Amino acid sequence: MQKKEFLIIPNNKDLYLYKKYNLNSFILPLQGFSIGYNCYFDVDEINELSKSYNIFVILNKFLHMTIYDFEKIYKKFDKKIKFIVEDIGLVNIIDRDRLVLYENHILSNYKAINYLSELNIKNVVINNDLTISELKEIISKTKSNIFYHYISKNMLMYSRRNLVKNFNKYYELDENVEEYLLNESVTHKELEISDEECGSVVRYHKIFCASKYLNELNSLNLIIDLTNINQVSVNMILENLDNEKLCDLIDSDYYFLEHDIKYKVGDIK
Repeated sequence: MQKKEFLIIPNNKDLYLYKKYNLNSFILPLQGFSIGYNCYFDVDEINELSKSYNIFVILNKFLHMTIYDFEKIYKKFDKKIKFIVEDIGLVNIIDRDRLVLYENHILSNYKAINYLSELNIKNVVINNDLTISELKEIISKTKSNIFYHYISKNMLMYSRRNLVKNFNKYYELDENVEEYLLNESVTHKELEISDEECGSVVRYHKIFCASKYLNELNSLNLIIDLTNINQVSVNMILENLDNEKLCDLIDSDYYFLEHDIKYKVGDIK
């Protein structure tokens, strides 16, 4: 596989700020169809930005009946724009050459990737809860175009319920608080839970960073998700994207890369 470029999920709408880092590829959350990001873009904004940048649009919500709302606007997007989607129902709407399937927490082995390839789904996002050995096996045994969350605060789940708002209401707390930092009682790991208009998101507080294994992952499309990362860390990340020691410069974690997680969802090996 040839070396791919970094793809940035920005934490603000001013993409010009990334010019000095020679970054030209962006993944933009679509307003109304995505959850868990710092900023969202509508169709007109995305089309305008696609004139200057290489643009992917991410839809990470399960859409249910709103899938028909997306079908109505799909043809409004510039044809060079590609889509990263979690709802597999969208494969019946989006042209296969413009589609990147993102089955979060499910796509974890080369057999599944090769099966999707037989269905002409050749662009996929794989899990980042895989060991480096598992990742290298996937790279060696597939020919698909693979995307990987290289740096991010991993989203563990989202809910259509406003969990923070309901918590505040039940315990008669400040209703203006929209985010809490929780200490999970079993592992004692810190988790971020935050509300949005359309629901709630739970993230791991530390930044997942795979820079230690950059050389082994260089053939993948590496996603840099800057959501909910403080600006000091954002600057450090952008200035050291090619630095294998980046993980030591930020408050990071790469446990999954070195510890096998048994019984992964969707593992058919």
